[in-house]
Amino acid sequence: MTAVAHTSRGALRGDDSTGDVVAFRGVPYAAPPTGDRRWRPAQPVEPWTGVRDAIAFGPIAPQDISPERLAKRGLTMDEDCLRLNIWTPAADERRRPVLVFLHGGGQAVGHGSAPLLDGARLARRGDIVVVTMNARLGVLGSLYAPGWHGPDSTNLTLRDQRHALRWVRDEIGAFGGDPDAITVAGQSSGAIAIAALLTGGCDLFDRAILQSGGLERVRSTAAAAAVAEQLGVLRCGREPTVEEILAAQRGIDTGFVPPQGPFHPCIDGVVITEHPLVTARSCDMRAIPILAGTTRDEWRIFDAALDESIFTAQYVRDRAQALAGDGHDPDAVVATYQGDHRALRDVASAMVTDYHFTAPTEQFVRGHAERGNLVFRYELQWPSPRAGLGACHDSCLPLVFGNLDAAPVLAGTEEAARRMSDAVQELWLTFIRGGTPWDLYDGVGGATMLLGPDPRIARGHRAEQLAIWENRYPAYG
Repeated sequence: MTAVAHTSRGALRGDDSTGDVVAFRGVPYAAPPTGDRRWRPAQPVEPWTGVRDAIAFGPIAPQDISPERLAKRGLTMDEDCLRLNIWTPAADERRRPVLVFLHGGGQAVGHGSAPLLDGARLARRGDIVVVTMNARLGVLGSLYAPGWHGPDSTNLTLRDQRHALRWVRDEIGAFGGDPDAITVAGQSSGAIAIAALLTGGCDLFDRAILQSGGLERVRSTAAAAAVAEQLGVLRCGREPTVEEILAAQRGIDTGFVPPQGPFHPCIDGVVITEHPLVTARSCDMRAIPILAGTTRDEWRIFDAALDESIFTAQYVRDRAQALAGDGHDPDAVVATYQGDHRALRDVASAMVTDYHFTAPTEQFVRGHAERGNLVFRYELQWPSPRAGLGACHDSCLPLVFGNLDAAPVLAGTEEAARRMSDAVQELWLTFIRGGTPWDLYDGVGGATMLLGPDPRIARGHRAEQLAIWENRYPAYG
């Protein structure tokens, strides 16, 4: 096994202490976005001489996290955060399939060095190369103020991710990876980023996996500009500190239902010219295979913070009205969901799950599939061991990466959970290797893999509920 990789910018020494996987951590894929580069697209990293250690994780992007929590995890936080992490069976000349994973967190929190996203198990199991990354987050990655900083200052998170993908395409051969077999995967806001990259014509990956993406959340220019107007600290005549920017972020009204995404990508006319749901319906995206899906009970983990007394019949009706709009009778919407759910709390959560996650994901891949492209749809039904959470948001992560101990509340750690993780990993690896993990989804009523204690293919899965949200995103139509 080789623990030194030779990139075009310099040599890197990885951690081969496990004996069967080499981890290269904190690898810089771009120059620090500091000083004059703060509001600019990522720039190439400066070359170095000698062998640079890539043993420890690099800084995570500035975000709301306590110093105590950072220290407990052995991490640091800094604007100089454009780093990635690579797990490979060996930094040799073999050409293994590559998985690049974009983390979630509302494009406001999160990082590629989270224990849940450790790529060692997946790299070992599949003989693949696994890459995670950090990019700018929050205001530093999403500010829409071209009048303040110029037209190339928008969607910096997306620009960072695109720059990292270009680095992977150019350099992954030094780590035993195949630059012509790159799958990009993302969960939550990571899946939103992939949808935006796809509709923006990004050609830096060959397959895509979208997990639990709230794809309706790409913002209009007006919504993004309204967020910028709340950030007076950015117009104080000097460059604000990171602490001042994070404090200003906390004051932004994010809403709750329908969920708002003040730091998600926006239609800036440069990186994104049209909402992904419009592009996916109206024209061809790149003809690459897509695996996409959601969990059955995405929103339950968010509603879990609300007191039971909130979920009255009137509250649930009001939520249905807010989500479905004037084109639907809210009582009829509630009745449709009560066929599957008894508790009012579960009805309320299920409506947001479909409005925000399931329906947009289905609509995004539908046109792609109907044009003859390979699409594989799934719904994860494996329940959390915590009562009431069901198959909630984030529960796909420990199953895909195999790191059940990193978040036991999401999927459990018992033998049955390990078998479920093994099954999910094999399906994902089949797709990453260019195979067919299950029956193709070919449009409305097509095959959906239900991943639960008894995995099976369903057709026309939950069609009545999904029909409610058809044409529900008029701001983008």
